[in-house]
Amino acid sequence: MIPYNYRCIDESILLPFLKKYVFSILHRYIPYGIPANFLTLVSVIVIWSCFFYLIGVNTPDDIDIIIVFFVITIYVIFDHFDGLQAKKTGTGSPLGEILDHYSDVFNGSIILYLFFRILQIELDWMFYLVIWANLVAFTVTYLEQSIRKELYFGKIGSLEGISLILIILLSLMTSYGKYFWLKKTIFDLPLHIFLVIGLIFGVIITVVGSLRRLQRIPKTFIHYFIIGGLLCFICFYFQNSWYVSFLVINLYSADLILKSMKFNLLNTEIPKPDPLVYLLFLSLIFHLFFEYEIRFSFLVYAFVVTTKLIWEICQIFYKLRTYWIWWNMQ
Repeated sequence: MIPYNYRCIDESILLPFLKKYVFSILHRYIPYGIPANFLTLVSVIVIWSCFFYLIGVNTPDDIDIIIVFFVITIYVIFDHFDGLQAKKTGTGSPLGEILDHYSDVFNGSIILYLFFRILQIELDWMFYLVIWANLVAFTVTYLEQSIRKELYFGKIGSLEGISLILIILLSLMTSYGKYFWLKKTIFDLPLHIFLVIGLIFGVIITVVGSLRRLQRIPKTFIHYFIIGGLLCFICFYFQNSWYVSFLVINLYSADLILKSMKFNLLNTEIPKPDPLVYLLFLSLIFHLFFEYEIRFSFLVYAFVVTTKLIWEICQIFYKLRTYWIWWNMQ
């Protein structure tokens, strides 16, 4: 295992302000003994609990808007608490880095789901496109880290995006805000279209910036981007249930992101996109000649990749088990 050295450049516009006037002030109330990883788990549990709650809601109401607003706020705060706690206690570790950053991959997709539900946007092709674009930004960021051995966050990133979501959620608690975001149009287009365009534009900036720093386009990223884009199209073409497509698209990207993190922190094999997706494509070709439930192929793929990821995560935790802390001793 290579020596751990966390190298990160964060040029976020909002982070210095929020860190000084929000995160650092609130962090004073966190007991020294609580390990940073426990704070990460709090953010994960909160956001996933809200995810499963909202799945069971047919039409979100005012109470749900308030719940989602406070859940995302708590998530953002605790997502920064863990870093402050690790620095304060001197307990930064590769285990903590993987736990924090890898959980954010899924948490980011969940926040987008919550946002789509609150704005009452159909979970169709646009939803898949937004989820995919967000995952592309995550993937290129951690693929770059695996190559340059340095994590880079630009001026406008996930913190700025989530802050915008919180502002919109806050406005939705008013009657005018509901009218503005749910009914008002520009050029006969709903306002969420422009939010999607803004997100995609931000992803393009992230990808271009990453490739400029790398001074080349890695074959792995080209492979990932083409196959992943095809996977998104197939999910829409076959009109899968949103949760099946949501799961498959996230798993495909999560596989490469985890490999990139392992390569960076554990010096494992060079990250390559998931090859199992070709078996999924093959099963879809067979569907043209044999009658069977097409969703079954997607679910089998999701199950196999999920099992593989869980196994790999268990192996990582075992290798890095000495970094797990139950309580910080002063």
